[in-house]
Amino acid sequence: MTKREYHNFQAAAALGLIPDSDNPVFIFSSTNKDLLLDIVNGKLDAKQLARIELMNRGLDTKSGKWIGWSKGEDSYQVA
Repeated sequence: MTKREYHNFQAAAALGLIPDSDNPVFIFSSTNKDLLLDIVNGKLDAKQLARIELMNRGLDTKSGKWIGWSKGEDSYQVA
C-alpha cells in the first residue's frame, strides 16, 4: 500500500465513507504489539494466517465464496 492509498483510506474513514471493518488501515488496530513485531520480523506469516482463517470460515481463498469446511481443509497447506 502506498502512502497515498493509506491516506485515502484514512480520509474515507474520517468521512464515514467506508466502515472501519472494511478499511485496511484498521486491520491490525486490535493486534497485540508482540504479534505485530513477529509479523514484521518474519516469525509469523500473516498471509498464511489469513488463508487458514478463510478455511476455518469454509471460504475459497480466491473468490471468498462458501465451499464448506471439508473442501477448505483440502485447499491449503500449513507450512
